Amino acid sequence: MLRKNLLIALTAAAVLFKTHAPVWACAVCLGGADDSTIEGYNASVLFLMSTPYLVLGSIVGALVFTYRRALKKRALAEAAEPGVQLAWNQEDSGR
Repeated sequence: MLRKNLLIALTAAAVLFKTHAPVWACAVCLGGADDSTIEGYNASVLFLMSTPYLVLGSIVGALVFTYRRALKKRALAEAAEPGVQLAWNQEDSGR
């Protein structure tokens, strides 16, 4: 039984080492410099790297837009009706 298992293991190892199947490490290793697969891979990496910056930029842009709009509304409200200065007099308070 031990001989049979050893023979099977050695045969399997010989078959695995005998076949020369190309093994590529990554998507970039598949072709040459002008391969469309590599160009697609590079485009996807660029897209994935730029997405967080676009999201953060959108949030900051929305905050800046909202802040500037609030400043304009405040300026228009102050220009439309002049502010009444209320003065507190101690004599009028009844003390």
